[in-house]
Order: sequence, then C-alpha cells, then structure tokens
Amino acid sequence: MSDARSPAPLAIAQKLDELFKPWNRSDAPGMTVGIRHQGKLIYRHGFGLASIEHAVANTPGMRMRIGSTSKHFCCLGIMLLAEDGRVDIDKPVGHYLPELGAICGRPTLLQLMHHTGGLHDPAALTLFQYGGQYPQLARGGHLQLMPLLEAVNFAPGSRFAYSNSGYHLLSVLIERLSGQEWGEFMDQRVFAPLGMSATALLRSDLDVCPNMASLHVRMPDGQWRRGIYPSDELLGSGGMISTVDDMLVWTEHLRSKQKRVGSAATWSRMLEPQTFPNGSGHCYALGLHIERHRGVKIIQHAGATLGSMHQMLIAPEHGLDIIVMCNRMDAPAPALALKALEAVLEGEGLGPEVIPPAAADHPALQGRWYSRASKTLVEITAYRAHPDRPECLALSTFNQLVGVLRRADMGLAQPDGPFSTLEIRQPPEGSIPPATIDVHICGEPECFEHLPDVPPAAESLSAELCGRYRQPGYPKEMEIALRDGKLVLDLLPLHGYGYWELQPYSREVLGCGLFHSEPQDPLPRKAMLVVQRQDDKVTGLLLSFDRLRGVPFARVQGHRE
Repeated sequence: MSDARSPAPLAIAQKLDELFKPWNRSDAPGMTVGIRHQGKLIYRHGFGLASIEHAVANTPGMRMRIGSTSKHFCCLGIMLLAEDGRVDIDKPVGHYLPELGAICGRPTLLQLMHHTGGLHDPAALTLFQYGGQYPQLARGGHLQLMPLLEAVNFAPGSRFAYSNSGYHLLSVLIERLSGQEWGEFMDQRVFAPLGMSATALLRSDLDVCPNMASLHVRMPDGQWRRGIYPSDELLGSGGMISTVDDMLVWTEHLRSKQKRVGSAATWSRMLEPQTFPNGSGHCYALGLHIERHRGVKIIQHAGATLGSMHQMLIAPEHGLDIIVMCNRMDAPAPALALKALEAVLEGEGLGPEVIPPAAADHPALQGRWYSRASKTLVEITAYRAHPDRPECLALSTFNQLVGVLRRADMGLAQPDGPFSTLEIRQPPEGSIPPATIDVHICGEPECFEHLPDVPPAAESLSAELCGRYRQPGYPKEMEIALRDGKLVLDLLPLHGYGYWELQPYSREVLGCGLFHSEPQDPLPRKAMLVVQRQDDKVTGLLLSFDRLRGVPFARVQGHRE
C-alpha cells in the first residue's frame, strides 16, 4: 500500500515506517503521507483503504478532504481582492453583506479571519431543531439563518472562538465581489497558477468526485459509517479537496520568498499573528497557526470533517513540509505530523520535550470554577497523559476537554490553539481551593468562583427545573425531566430520541454530559447550562458550547412535570 520511497536516511525512514505502521492495514481506512525536507521528497506513502466498500487501497495520488486547512486559502482569496482594491479588511462584513443585519454584520473582515468576530454558528442551532442531529443544510441556508440570531458569543475583537460561520461569510463575500463561484475564483487565482490540478472545492459530500477516498466515521460499536457533512454549501471554512502532492507544491510556495500568488504585503499580513486591544497575543494569523514545538518554529493548520482528518505542517527554518491526509475521523493527524517532525529533525535543533506541571503540585487549583460575568465554566482535573509520567492538569471549558495546562511566563496557561488563550497567573498555594481565582482570558482578567466539591443532588433540583423551555425566535421546545434519579435535557425530536444526561455542579450551573440519540451520533457532544432566575423562580436557561454561547431558552409558563 505504498509508493516507491524517495531517498532518505535509513534511520529516518525506519522511524517514519514505525510511526505509520498501525495505519498500514487492509481492513480499515487510513491515510496518505508526504514529507519534503531541504528540497527532497523523503517520504510519500499511502496506508489503509481508500474505500472499505470497494477494497481499494489508499495511494499518495488519492484526493481527500483537507477540512479547515481550507481556511488560509479563504483568507488569501480575501487578501487578493484587497490587492485588487475591491475590499477593505477593516470594514464590517455588513458593509458588503447588508442582509446580515445589525448584530451579525458588525465584525470586520479581519476579525472574522482571526476568529474574533464573536458570531454564533447557525448550523449548530439546527442541532436543537432536529433532536441532536444536523440536517442537510441547503445552499444559501447559512446566510438565511444568520439574521435570525439576536446575540453574539462576545463583543467583536474581544475574545477568540473558532468560527466556521465567519469563514462562510468570507466565502460568500468572495463570490459576491468576484462574480464567480468560490472554487472557480480560487482555481483561477491560486490553484491553476501553481499547477495544483488535483485541488478543488467540493461543496457537498453527496457529490460524486473522481479519484477521491471515501470518508469513514467509526461508531462506538466499532462499525464504520459513511462520513457525510450535513451541508450543500461547504466553502472556505472547510470545503477543499487535494492530494499530498498538490499540498506539497503549496507548502513549498508558502515557504518561498518569491511568491507567484499574492504580494509581499499580503503574505506579511497572512503570517502575522494577531494582537488583542490589551496587547496580549494569539498564535492565529490569517487561517494559520504560527507557534513553536520543542523550540522549532512551525506554521500549521489542521482540518476535520465527518470522516476525515488532515494536517499541514511547515517548519520554515528547516525546510520541512509535512502533509498527513486521513480518510477516517479517528486518526490523530496533528499528533502524527508532530511525531514525524521529531523523527526528521532529531539532532537538527530540536529542543527537549516540554513536560507539563504535575497535578500533585497544584491541588488547590483542581475543581470547577465559574465566571458569572461571561457565564464561563472552567474545570481543572488530574489527568494521566503519559503512562510513565505523573498526572498533569487537564483543562475543560464549557464542559469540554480542551487541553493540558503548561508552565508559562506567569503561572500556568492553556497554550495558543483553537480556543481562547487562558492564563492562571497566580495559581493558589496549599491544598484547599480558595473561594475565587483570577483567570486571564485573551489577556483580560475575570473572577472565577469555586463551585462546591459536593454538588446538589438531582432530586433536590428537579422540582424547580423540570418543565419545558422554548428558544425565542424558533418554534422549538426542549424539556428537563427526572428519569431514574437523573436529570435529563430532552431535545424532543419528532422521531427517534436525543437527550443529554445533566450533571448538577451548583444550583446555577449544570453540565450536559453523555448524549444519547437515535440515530446514533458518532460525535461526543458536551455543553453547559446556566439557570436563570427572577425572584428565586426559574425563568429560563442559557445553553453554551465554546463556539455557541448563551443560547437562551425561556421557561414555558403553565407546564410542569
């Protein structure tokens, strides 16, 4: 299942073969890998099956989805229009798309590219409409739903939250100003000039595409299902397909000082990490993460869709390009790319591995913490990330695991990544958690209060919480009920079922834990609820994910379990 290997040091080739060996199977989907170092193609292989259904092997020339790696291409498209004088990235998106209305049209194009626009994701809202399942969103549906949203995650420019919604609007803007379909514009201005003939936009997974690997999603019972992203308008947020060969052409161009696409000013802006108004920074530039791994500067962006994982990683100072394209969603493409970097660069300026602080050194930090100001839940728990090392500190926000705390210049921090930068500059000492701690999010301090170690029992909350709640602006209700001693949040689908098990953390904050549904959902869904009261009576709920915060549900009066 592999192509002929180009010359590479034997030790490096053996390390790479061992790294990708678990994916070299004849009974499961896998991946394609391409690695170039100092101008030489040193590794080019296919692993596993392109299609279980047809028993076709993956080859390096096979097309696969690259998911959100598409985003920096979308940014480049906007910057090319700026070069043409057709767009100003510092103007609000509503200036160009007036139908968005006052709320959604407020962020600037630059804020959308930086994921600081604060917009809700309308596709996520359809989750509630369909009982935990995403419907197939028709072309144009995204733009139709946006004006119905009456709130934002945060004020534009103040925080960071990864947003496919913002990039969809950027794509629509490219189409409107260029007069071309997004894929046609990108092919004419980017792919064709570089000879990337296998790279294209595939708007829908329902479309048939030649020489493309099938997408596979592994279900909890071990069986495989087709990966079909529920949209007929995948664009610059994650709609591109490519091959390892084309992507290596692209990474070489990205590293090159002599650009054939885009001006020097455009590329300077593309590779400039963002800065918040308070002076704090974030590693995200224009659709690209600029960071360091073991002392090595890397430029990277991962991508995932239902049934695929992808990683593009470049170490520009070492002339190293790594592409890992997977046609299965459970393959850790970003981690594999970093391991491949370590295999190639060992002995070439690679610094020591960064060991996270031990959980035992910070007992007073462990527990759940809640900010009333931003309605944010943070949980810090002991976690064994490596079998031969002490437990470290795992960080969850909005009831979802996001990473591991690491040492920083000031205290501990969640490093830059797909979430807001979070710092605890003065970790509490001793073994007993204090009543409050200060947490800096994107450089701004917030007071987080410690939630009780022994939360209230479900039965004690059921009398005031059980009942129906309605989402304003949508003809949709959901229900909290007590079943077998557990509180559940039932999304009340018209068919099948879809409900969360609720975990009380305090009288005000609950976690949405295990999600049960029929049809079965391959993705874990975690969220949090904030209970709203007036005169000590429950009036509503706020439901939050990291990318969709504070969705209001009002208590339906007169209904009671």
